[in-house]
Parts: sequence; structure tokens; C-alpha cells
Amino acid sequence: MKKSNIIIFVVILLVVVAIFGYALWDANRELDELKKENAQQEQTVTDVNSIENGNDVSNLIDNTNTVGPTTPTDGTNSVIDPNTNGTSTDNGNMSSGINYVGEWYISQEAYTNAEEIDRILDRKEDNQITDEEFQSHMSSNINTNIAELDVERYTVDQIRFDFTLTSPAPTQREAKLDDITVDLTDGIGTFTYTDNWGTSGNGTITLKNNQIELKLETTSAAQGALWGLEGIYTFSYKRID
Repeated sequence: MKKSNIIIFVVILLVVVAIFGYALWDANRELDELKKENAQQEQTVTDVNSIENGNDVSNLIDNTNTVGPTTPTDGTNSVIDPNTNGTSTDNGNMSSGINYVGEWYISQEAYTNAEEIDRILDRKEDNQITDEEFQSHMSSNINTNIAELDVERYTVDQIRFDFTLTSPAPTQREAKLDDITVDLTDGIGTFTYTDNWGTSGNGTITLKNNQIELKLETTSAAQGALWGLEGIYTFSYKRID
């Protein structure tokens, strides 16, 4: 056989093999696609049957976690803040989330004045200032009625405190409430009291956002009492050591 004929024969053989191989590959591809379609149809039928039969189909639903504000169902305007460990606030009252324990004054200026008066009294006791200097200091504007609220313990349900109201010089009389324990509901509590002069009354304490309001009303004044506590006091400054 001539060389040219051999080359032609080889070329034709390669072409036939290529055509046969392509046809075989295409047939296998179509068979795989048909198997996939049948599998999908069978799964769809299974899912539909599960739903109709009341079977658990939770695995068919996208389990996406949803994060958002919690809306109360009790009809109030309360909002639960995730940053306050479940603190519920209503009409400005605070139930938890704030550390109320410590010494409270009606303002930072009132606290500063109280500190200054204590220094003056100490200097007078140590004979470091004359009577005239003492009277001059104590008759100034810093010596107004000094109200101090000392919160000893606080939980969302209860508060315990002492309250002291000091009269101006020269008497410097003190009216006190000691170890008053009050049950709280939504940051508000009512109580009865008898001060160190023997005067009795009704009280209300209201905890607000970084603020405490104390309302005291006399119901029975003690005979011979020289000082009293009745009034409304709003404490907005907590002493920082």
C-alpha cells in the first residue's frame, strides 16, 4: 500500500473514532440530565405529600433569626431596652438598670455647699476661725436648707434609705429618717414614717432616670418639735467619690 493511502486511512479512522466518542459522551450527558430531572420530580412529590399529610416540614422553611424591639401586649407604652437587662421604663420611671446606691443631693451646687459648710463647722470646732468669721460664712447663700438622701440598698422591688434635712445656722438642727425600707412597683413606693423629733407622716419615693423624687407630708406633728421634714425634694446629683 502506498504511503499516501496509509495516511488517508489513518485520518479517516481518527475521524470515525472522534465522531463515535462524541456521540457516546453526548448520550451519557443526556442520560445524567434525565436522571436529575426525575430525582427532582420525585422530591417535589414527596414534599407535597408531606404537607398534605400534616408531617413536619420545618426543614423546608428558611430558619432565619429575627432580631428587633420587643413590643408589650399589655396596652402600655413600655419599651424593653436590650441594653438594660430587661429594664422596663414607663412614663419616665425607672425600675432597674441604674445604680441608685449612694449619697444624693438636689444639685451639684447643693453638694458643694454641704461640703463647704462641713469644713467651716470643723474649723470652728478646732478654733481655727473666730465667731465673727463663722457667722459670716454661715449667713451666706451656701447655708440654705441642706437635704441629703443616702440610699443604702436598691433592687428593682425595694429600696432602703436615710434622709436628713439640716436647718440653717446658727441652729443647724437635723430632722432625720433612718433605715426606711420601701417596696417598689414600677419605680414608685409609698410608706409611713416617724422622724427623730417624733413627727409622723406619709411619704412617696419615685425613681426616675438618674433622679429621685421624695415627697413627705406630715400627718401628726410632735409637740415641741423644732424642725421638720415636710416637703418635696428632687435629687438629681449623686455624689461621686
